[in-house]
Amino acid sequence: MLKFALRNIASGRAVTSPAVALLIIFLFPVGFANSNRSQSSTGNNAQQPDPGRPRLESLITSRETSGSLFENVVTVLSKRYYDQRFRSDVLPGLVAQYSEKAKLPKGLREQRELVEDFLSHIPASHLGLLSTRTHRYIMLDLEGRAYPTFGFQLVNLNGKFYAAFVLEAGPSQRAGLMSWDRVVSIDGIPTERSPRLDWRSDDAYIPDDRDPPVHYLTAEQGDTIRIEIERKEGKFLNLTIQANDYSAFAAAKASSHIYKKEGRSIGYMHIWYVHITGVPELLAQQIEGEFRECDAFVLDLRGRGGNGAAISKILDVLRNSAQSRHWPIVALFDRQSRSAKDVLAYELKKTGLARLVGESTCGAVIPASFADVGFETILMFPSFKLPRYTDLLELNPTSPDVYVERAGPLSAGNDTILEAGLVEALKLIKSRLK
Repeated sequence: MLKFALRNIASGRAVTSPAVALLIIFLFPVGFANSNRSQSSTGNNAQQPDPGRPRLESLITSRETSGSLFENVVTVLSKRYYDQRFRSDVLPGLVAQYSEKAKLPKGLREQRELVEDFLSHIPASHLGLLSTRTHRYIMLDLEGRAYPTFGFQLVNLNGKFYAAFVLEAGPSQRAGLMSWDRVVSIDGIPTERSPRLDWRSDDAYIPDDRDPPVHYLTAEQGDTIRIEIERKEGKFLNLTIQANDYSAFAAAKASSHIYKKEGRSIGYMHIWYVHITGVPELLAQQIEGEFRECDAFVLDLRGRGGNGAAISKILDVLRNSAQSRHWPIVALFDRQSRSAKDVLAYELKKTGLARLVGESTCGAVIPASFADVGFETILMFPSFKLPRYTDLLELNPTSPDVYVERAGPLSAGNDTILEAGLVEALKLIKSRLK
């Protein structure tokens, strides 16, 4: 079944079996959770799961929990890492370099840091340690389910934490938080020491300037946090944010907007994740509905990855709209657009279906597998390649047609990539009218 699914993706055919779709997921870094919280919350506009499909968070390919964290990780990689030559020729020597360090008594944080350093020498994406709680969060995000959240995450740049992935119409945006606000403290505690700050969720091998540490904040329904932020250099504010059930799928819906530029209408939508279900349908619905009279379409694919099985369907929706509407399409990417979005960037550029604006993609195009390695930790690792795309794109980012660097820290809500995308859309509209 798995080989059938992979052949279909490589040939551009859609894979419709839910069971197969779960096996070929592309992911932003994730982890598995044993949280006792309710898993039934759906929230407004949440994507409803298929009751006949197993939950993503239950898809753990192996369990190695009898040894230390380092030993368990080594055991999994020795058995399951996709590159057999690396396993036999390189991995043993790398393990030997770290074995003595790993014997020193350490707390969980120190053990994880040592293992992350070890993993940083293995040349692959989708490889890293993830907390069980963060894994649950991202699995719920990929399914489009709602769960208690503050509606943003934190990016660690050189020891300072900045608001990222601020969901449209989510709790944090409604409270006034903006992307790239520096979060100085949470409930009066410096952010780096806050108990709300979960373990990092980035790839070990990809450098931090391309894939910086990203942290979820833990939340229960109704929790409230008070954060101190720095919006511009030396300008500090206090915000109060209450956790509510919300989803990235709901944020995608809420992101729909029509921009007016020089008398022209440009439709816009931000897809945070290529969810297991619903994204092609949502795009088609908006294109044929709210955006019917628009002159161009800007599709924001910054951040996150998602479901590889949906790629061909998304391309079909965009291709059909371009042929029937004769409108230009602009796609926005940044350095954290990865996995399924890496593939979308490649296909959109190769076919000329869309003009790519922003930064080069992450270059993380190999499916992720997950192993329970004990200590409330999941090892994300690649156990097989995706035919064609892994060899083409793994650690090989797709460059944009129009390069624009993201706004960055303390940008006070400015969005350089979106602004450039709208300008490019207007240029394309004008060129087609000549």
